[in-house]
Amino acid sequence: MLPWLRAERTRLNTVMAAGRLGHAPMILGSAGVGKRVFSGWLAARLLCLAPADGEPCGGCTACRLLPEGTHPDFFRLAPEDGKTEIRVDQVRGFIDSVTLTPSIGNQRVGLIDPADRMNRNAANALLKTLEEPSGDVWLILVTDRPDRLPVTVRSRCQVHRIGVPEREVAEDWLESRHPQRNDKERSLALTLADGAPLVADGWLADGGLEVGLAIRDRLDALVGGGTPDPTVPAEWHESPEATWTWLARWTEGWTRRLQTGSADGLGEAPPAGDPETLDRLDALWRDALAGRRMAGDPVRHDWLMTEWLRGWQQLAGRFPVAR
Repeated sequence: MLPWLRAERTRLNTVMAAGRLGHAPMILGSAGVGKRVFSGWLAARLLCLAPADGEPCGGCTACRLLPEGTHPDFFRLAPEDGKTEIRVDQVRGFIDSVTLTPSIGNQRVGLIDPADRMNRNAANALLKTLEEPSGDVWLILVTDRPDRLPVTVRSRCQVHRIGVPEREVAEDWLESRHPQRNDKERSLALTLADGAPLVADGWLADGGLEVGLAIRDRLDALVGGGTPDPTVPAEWHESPEATWTWLARWTEGWTRRLQTGSADGLGEAPPAGDPETLDRLDALWRDALAGRRMAGDPVRHDWLMTEWLRGWQQLAGRFPVAR
């Protein structure tokens, strides 16, 4: 269990011991804070035949089958391969399965992740089960974006929020994971990840931090006169989700630096946020977010990124030199 999840685990055990856990717990939190680790623990806790001290025992039939993906009373609902939405027919099949009589023990558990990927018809198909839950069925919903779920679904779930951990706890965990990295690298990754340890962990493990810094330097060169060429590097459009994420992050950072004089990863400069420049940055930020939403779609991301860079290049001369 991730160290910062222990308090929430203890709280939820108290709720379960009092018989107050709703049959549709919704695990909320920003990306990278451990929602899926926590939901996996909760599923194991509910299905375990002999929990000890509020933890799955690890040795019963349920605990052995669940990690292997062969537990007959555990069901997972997610978009099918190559799809971006959970469809209504998937939800109906999921409900038919999860509401059967348990095969092992007394519980059946369905995990919907990410729940916000259900389209409206799919979400509506889930409502009856949420409204009239069977006593032996638990539905765990996991989402980064609860605003994308209908109010009718959200109102029928018991919300459990996983927050960003305290900075010291996250930094200690990252140090244990990446002792070969220096303090500055780990701290910068955590800061740019908005305090989400799992995001920072991924960047430190797979070179994602260096990718982000290279994108930052490319953008800096385009507006600072270091290069007039807006050509998109091949690695950018080969990993569109990561690239658009970094483009949005750095655009937001430059906006903050213009407004306040400083931004993480960009250094300091005299504030100089004229309205026209800020409006252009806002438009580019929104375009980058739109690009990220289309990351899995069959579109020419190299073309979209080239157009984005041309818009960025038009900001040349509008940024004060960092100090």
